[in-house]
Amino acid sequence: MGNCGSPIETAMGWLIITHGVGPRRRYCLGASLLDLHDPSIEIGRLHEPLLMPKPDEREGHVPNVLYSCGSIIHNNELIIPYGLCDYCFSFATVNLAHLLEKIMETNNGSSV
Repeated sequence: MGNCGSPIETAMGWLIITHGVGPRRRYCLGASLLDLHDPSIEIGRLHEPLLMPKPDEREGHVPNVLYSCGSIIHNNELIIPYGLCDYCFSFATVNLAHLLEKIMETNNGSSV
């Protein structure tokens, strides 16, 4: 698991977008939320991937790879630019409030 850019400050905590690799070398992106005042405390994390490559995005110079180097918030949407298989790039968006709600649901609002 690795970091995909700088932490993003939100009202609920520091949003961290991460990348990881699973079985058969399939990369995906995830998300964690850290305490604003003590970032050593993880408030929550998604237990399912935030973003995975679609079947037509799996082929290229380095198959099954999806990665990002940073994200931004614009009009309450998290915008995630991402690279695919070292040959092209795309963008994904997710409603920030919905994402933060999902992260908090995974841990019932308690620290892990």
